[in-house]
Amino acid sequence: MTAQGLPGREPCAPAEALPRLAEAEARLDGLTANLPGFAFQRVLGADGAAIHYPWISSSIRAVLGFAPEAMGVNSQGCLHAIHWADRDAHLAEIRRSAAAQDTCREEFRAITAHGEVRWLKGAAEPRRQDDGSVVWDGVMVDVTDGRRAELRLEMLMDHAGDSLIVVESDGTIDSVNAAAEALFGWSMAELAGQPFATLLPPDLHLDDLLESAEVSAGGIVGGGARELMGLRKDGSTFPLELSTTEVRLEGQRLFVGIGRDITERKLTEAALRESEERLRAIAANVPGMVFQRVLRTDGSLVFSYVSEGCRAILGLGPEQLMDNPQLFLSLIPEDERQSFYAGLGRSARTMEPFDEEMAVPGADGRRRWLRGQSRPMLRSGGDVVWDGVMLDVTDRKQAEQRLSFLAYFDPLTRLPNRTAFLERFAAAREAAARDQAMLAVVSIGLDRLGIINATMGHGIGDQVLMAASDLLRAALSANDVIARTSGDRFLVLITGLGSKREAMEALERLRSSAHATVAAAGQDFDVSAAMGAALYPRDGDDPETLIKNADAALQLAKAQGPASLQLFTKEISARAAKTLSLQTRLRRAIEHGELTAHYQPQVDLLGGDIVGMEALVRWNSPDLGMVSPADFIPVAEESGLIDGICEFMLWECTRQNKQWQDEGLPAIPVAVNVSGRQFQYARRLLSACERALVDNRLDSRWLEVELTESSAMRDADNAIAVVNQLKDMGIACSIDDFGTGYSSLSVLKRFPISKLKIDRSFVLDVTTDPNDAAIVDAIIAMAKALRLKVVAEGVEHQEHLDFLRNLGCDQMQGYFFSRPLPADGLRALLAEGRRLNLGPPPRQAASA
Repeated sequence: MTAQGLPGREPCAPAEALPRLAEAEARLDGLTANLPGFAFQRVLGADGAAIHYPWISSSIRAVLGFAPEAMGVNSQGCLHAIHWADRDAHLAEIRRSAAAQDTCREEFRAITAHGEVRWLKGAAEPRRQDDGSVVWDGVMVDVTDGRRAELRLEMLMDHAGDSLIVVESDGTIDSVNAAAEALFGWSMAELAGQPFATLLPPDLHLDDLLESAEVSAGGIVGGGARELMGLRKDGSTFPLELSTTEVRLEGQRLFVGIGRDITERKLTEAALRESEERLRAIAANVPGMVFQRVLRTDGSLVFSYVSEGCRAILGLGPEQLMDNPQLFLSLIPEDERQSFYAGLGRSARTMEPFDEEMAVPGADGRRRWLRGQSRPMLRSGGDVVWDGVMLDVTDRKQAEQRLSFLAYFDPLTRLPNRTAFLERFAAAREAAARDQAMLAVVSIGLDRLGIINATMGHGIGDQVLMAASDLLRAALSANDVIARTSGDRFLVLITGLGSKREAMEALERLRSSAHATVAAAGQDFDVSAAMGAALYPRDGDDPETLIKNADAALQLAKAQGPASLQLFTKEISARAAKTLSLQTRLRRAIEHGELTAHYQPQVDLLGGDIVGMEALVRWNSPDLGMVSPADFIPVAEESGLIDGICEFMLWECTRQNKQWQDEGLPAIPVAVNVSGRQFQYARRLLSACERALVDNRLDSRWLEVELTESSAMRDADNAIAVVNQLKDMGIACSIDDFGTGYSSLSVLKRFPISKLKIDRSFVLDVTTDPNDAAIVDAIIAMAKALRLKVVAEGVEHQEHLDFLRNLGCDQMQGYFFSRPLPADGLRALLAEGRRLNLGPPPRQAASA
């Protein structure tokens, strides 16, 4: 290569030299015009003092805004454009390179013609001339964006709220930010070069600490954030959340740790913040392929120059492309090749830059996206030459495609999402209106997916979800649409329906298809789905209305049980509106004190004395009047408002009971009904009980908790654990509505309860229905065997009382003695000392 970087040629006559020199300079200008920098030649005089630049490429104008001839030097030979703070170091490097005759590393800041600071980086190779002078041919590249990114990263580290720790592959600390210095009490200078384990207590000084968490039990690398104990300089320890990631930087293995002090939020689960820092080295060469492409007058296309970067992006060497340009053209897909030729021809005619984008197989066989830009130049012979650069933009293209996919599709099932569903609905509605056909919008909720997630993990749950989506998709035609909207919820659009009958047949096929057994992680799972459907145009004209109505139908279907199907009706809409209205009013009732407690006494069947009372919530709405518990309790359970009701009842009943005792009335326990939901959130229940007892200074033996049999058996182990904690607090527990659930005797005997309450549905017909009589007899006998007291609910007649006394029932509760009373009413009853008048127990067969 000559000093100008062009291939050498044989000496020529002076008459030929000027044209060839002009051609070489034109070619060099063409190549450098597309580089993000400029080329130069520098000369150090034989005296070792004078430095000057005989040639600088014209592309410097695009970088610094100066013409080459305007690039002057100062008295020491330093370019005026170089930042004053970098001049001494730059001159020292020049003289070092001249003395050692090795590469001069060029890196400095330059001031543009507009006063802007640009970072330049490059290299120049020295050659000592016969006269003793030294000549450098070099290239400078504008690396301003990269340097600014580095500065922004340094600023980010210094101002980041979390501690950042960079660890070398040998386990020593490379650097930390200001937050880490504050967190651990060490300065950066003290930590640099120290083992990473310096920041951890001795029990965490493990050999495999910086191994992957997936392959080593003691490893902390990967796998997300984990809780450790941190060690400060003063020897104190603190809870530390640390996320450690392994990164590769220029072939070097590094670890980046992100830590924070979690002392103040130890009792809560915090969302994990993922932070990934990718550091990219600034390459000395252009990241891509620099080329010169020639379109000859005969129509052939050749490459006269290709840089080594083609190997990385195309898997082909420069010589291969220059010897056989068809290799490049063969990489372009056939359907894109004509577009490529058309764009190239248009650029040749108009002499406008040629922008190209194409997908080609890369060196690794994977599809790679290339984007190029080149400027044409017309030679005197008619050939058109393009000097340009082609970059690998695969990552950006894939990111764009990924974002585009996520905008319209669910990443797990790869089904359309709600946005795509709405768009496709618009087209389907136009077709249905044109053909006078019906559409069905179906809202689907998978049954029991939450249980699978909770017991088997979300990984298996996701597999079951994908298998279920495949079942649903297989039941649909090519014109139908299925979308996943969230969690276990799907939307389906069934098209081309001619009648309601066809719609019901299609819906039934869809429901049946979702009821199957699927395999996941080597196990079989029975899946089914509840479905609610709304028909276009009967139930709505726009997608939002139809989806809302289908959701309302789905809620009713879920209430009917698994694998249920419900078609929307106006009654469903009215019921949903009523439920929503009732929920809103109930929330206001809790906030505004519209709830009260009524009390129904419990009477001992041996002495007739009042020995307890059950508290029952009542709601007197200013708008609705007295609202039945049968109407508002299910709404409270579904909406979660039952928590507030339970806490109100616990506090109010303990307050009232303590007030009666302070007034000298008989001390008896008050029983408060607790929902199964409270047992699932035991901490809140236990706190509410403790707060009610402490605030009202009531002894815990005067408070009882009642749990229905069905709630107790839904998660028996958890319920037993909660009952044991209540017992430790001195609070007795009983099973309410016994006989209506599915109790296992082996489980029941493990419950540390004191009472069983027989459901009123059995007591009402004990004197007329032998089956009910036998059930009550069995319950009392079982309770006696388990040493439990028995309370019969719903006692309304003397015959009921006689029957229960004959069987040895301990206590009764019902209208025969007293209906539920407001606080004043029960106070009066206790004050008068009312008792149940009991004669001798009647003699009758136990099986009566």
